[in-house]
Amino acid sequence: MNRGKKLRAGMVLLLLIFCFAMPAQAAFSKKAPSGLKAKKKETSVTISWTGRKGLTGYQVYQTNSSGGNKKKVKTVKAASVTIKKLKPGKTYYYRVRGYLKKKSKTKYTNFSKVLKVKMPAKKAETAGTPKSTLKKLLQTGLQPAGSTMYVWGGGWNKADTGAGTAARTIGVSPKWKKFFNKQTSAYDYRTTRYQIENGLDCSGYIGWCIYNIMNTESGKKGYVMLAQNMAKNFAKRGWGSYRSADSVRNYRAGDIMSSSGHVWMVVGQCNDGSVVLLHSSPPGVQLAGTPTPSGKTNSRAVKLAATYMKKYFPKWYRKYPDCSVSYQYLTQYAQMRWDVSGKSVMSDPEGYRNKNANQILKDLFS
Repeated sequence: MNRGKKLRAGMVLLLLIFCFAMPAQAAFSKKAPSGLKAKKKETSVTISWTGRKGLTGYQVYQTNSSGGNKKKVKTVKAASVTIKKLKPGKTYYYRVRGYLKKKSKTKYTNFSKVLKVKMPAKKAETAGTPKSTLKKLLQTGLQPAGSTMYVWGGGWNKADTGAGTAARTIGVSPKWKKFFNKQTSAYDYRTTRYQIENGLDCSGYIGWCIYNIMNTESGKKGYVMLAQNMAKNFAKRGWGSYRSADSVRNYRAGDIMSSSGHVWMVVGQCNDGSVVLLHSSPPGVQLAGTPTPSGKTNSRAVKLAATYMKKYFPKWYRKYPDCSVSYQYLTQYAQMRWDVSGKSVMSDPEGYRNKNANQILKDLFS
């Protein structure tokens, strides 16, 4: 008996020694990830935090400022993540938690504190490095004048989502003049819809003008969009200031005027308040004039537009002598006025900003 008791006691002792010798399994810690940092680019952010051994990975959530309304955006193994396709100027909020997955069970840490990420605003294109002048803009706008028909969808791509090849090409397409030469005074744009290579519609025309002053080679990103968006879109790029239609007080060379269904460009304002402009509207690209603010239709602007179209674009003028537009051009269009301070893309060394339409036309055609 004594020997059996001693044997059992020895076995118990060995078992106790073995148990104490085994490493104790560490309890799972719910301690939240810490040290969150953000490295931002224009449309993406890389978030990093202090990693922890023993975790399977991390879950990254987009939240509101207080950490609620959580939406999981990424699951990663490393202690960092890159989130793309963010909007410039917008503020985002993120939280991170770790997790440990064993067999069919998953344990989670607490959520980290909220990380606020304010994305950088979109930079003005080549801000501080003017690419063009008001004179060059108007000279560019005159290149397709008197030889380019209005074509619904002209200048757009086939999908009708933005600039097509013609509006992303330096110089005037030879197809435009060839198509013009085939037309009579009875031209009806409703019969040529979406013949996109044969002419330009209003936004296709302005988009082509902008592309040609911003670039020196073809095939880059274009500027064709819905007419009503152009003035505001260009202002948001840092190119100039925006005014809604009800706050427009005057008109200066190069102003981009846009409204639902149409967009045009100011050449200059006359002493009677009427405006000479460039646009693509049926029948096509030409100089035109508005009435006076009081409603006089035989305005100085209309006379100037007719004079220059007749003299410099006689073939066009014989077919399409009407150089007038409606009074709504003075009341229903928002305005983007170029920043010519030298801090953005435009400058005005010729002083067009301070000249009237008559002075500007004389200089353009001298």
